[in-house]
Amino acid sequence: MVVQNPWWADPDAIYDDERVEKALSQKPRINYRFEQTNKVLIGPRQVGKTTYMKLFIANLIESGVNPRNVLYFSCDLLRDYREIVSIVRSFLRSTRGRAYVFLDEVTFVENWERAIKFLLDSPLASRIVLQVTGSTSAGLKRESFPGRKVKVEEFLPLDFRIVSLIFEPKLRNIQLSYVLPKTSREFYENALELYPYLEVLSGALDFYLSSGGYPKSIYELLERSIKPETYEMIYNATILDVAKLGRSERIALSIILGLLRRYGDRVTLNSLAKELEIGSHVTVRDYLELSEELFIGRNYFQVKLHDLTPLFRKERKFYFLDPLLLQTFRRFFGKGPETDRIIEGIVGEHLKRLYPTYFFSGSREVDFVTPYFGVEVKWRKRVRPQDFPRVGIKNKILLSKDKLEFLEGSNLAIIPVSLFLFQLHSASSNLAIVS
Repeated sequence: MVVQNPWWADPDAIYDDERVEKALSQKPRINYRFEQTNKVLIGPRQVGKTTYMKLFIANLIESGVNPRNVLYFSCDLLRDYREIVSIVRSFLRSTRGRAYVFLDEVTFVENWERAIKFLLDSPLASRIVLQVTGSTSAGLKRESFPGRKVKVEEFLPLDFRIVSLIFEPKLRNIQLSYVLPKTSREFYENALELYPYLEVLSGALDFYLSSGGYPKSIYELLERSIKPETYEMIYNATILDVAKLGRSERIALSIILGLLRRYGDRVTLNSLAKELEIGSHVTVRDYLELSEELFIGRNYFQVKLHDLTPLFRKERKFYFLDPLLLQTFRRFFGKGPETDRIIEGIVGEHLKRLYPTYFFSGSREVDFVTPYFGVEVKWRKRVRPQDFPRVGIKNKILLSKDKLEFLEGSNLAIIPVSLFLFQLHSASSNLAIVS
């Protein structure tokens, strides 16, 4: 504990931390909004969870909190939940008053959720702020801490809007009429306000296709290019977590390769199992669920339009969570989807962070369906209103490369992809941009 908390002896030691020093020196800088409340932050590796914790600690010390009352502990080497409880108890015995406990990467510790539950239920809870991070949501499916004072939040790669604000400072002062649009008209009116920035936002989208939302790759690309070791780091972190959960690296890579070949296509579990020569469709299903638990990608299911009932037994689609993940596996396998399919996946992920998101498959397919609107992605110069299928969707959005138009009769908005994505800001990771 002493080694991991040098600010106990010297409050200024927090600024010698490599992550803090780097984060504070970057221009423009990613700034976090800190909340003094219990939180479980779950997201993929390398997205900045540890940096967030270290900057929070610096913020607490700057605001006058006794450095001895702040504990950071990386749980990678712990064996089970008892050790988590023991560490926190030991720390609290040496402190008085309000204490702050930051536990990093708890989710691979056996029964970690039992430790969190114990700490929240014990008399200790009245005097601590507890924040923990993890790289898999697997434990949360068994225990979501009902009735306890704790927020469970996703800490995901930066969305397109945040990346575009890093890419181009002039975009930071834009204020849109609709903060969270839900109709085609609202999206169109926001897009009208953004239209003067179309060229800049299109450039930001090209940048995002390469950088994704990982801070390391973003700043490397701003300077020159993403380093080979960054791709290697993302690959190793992903596959390492598969192995940590006791799953087969070979099967995981085989399924990822199969999904790259059929990226964005409708697939069945049986067809993937047969194509990849995997013994059972149950195995394929388990690994697709694993991909969601490790934030590798998302499964999208078909839906009944009249009541939005998901059809889990029908064909599904799969997209990676972030463009950098896709680029990483494309480099590893030497093959990957065309840009139009990558764009489609980016749109799906941004929708998924804000709304329940599915797709519709009838005589014609609608790429994405939410409770409020449907979205059809056409990544090309020339689009026509007829490109949106004639189905029972009231609010229709057709995404183009650069065309902007609203058709009153059919309640259809045609919007450039970059202007649409800029409006889909989830704020799930509590981020803002400063100079």
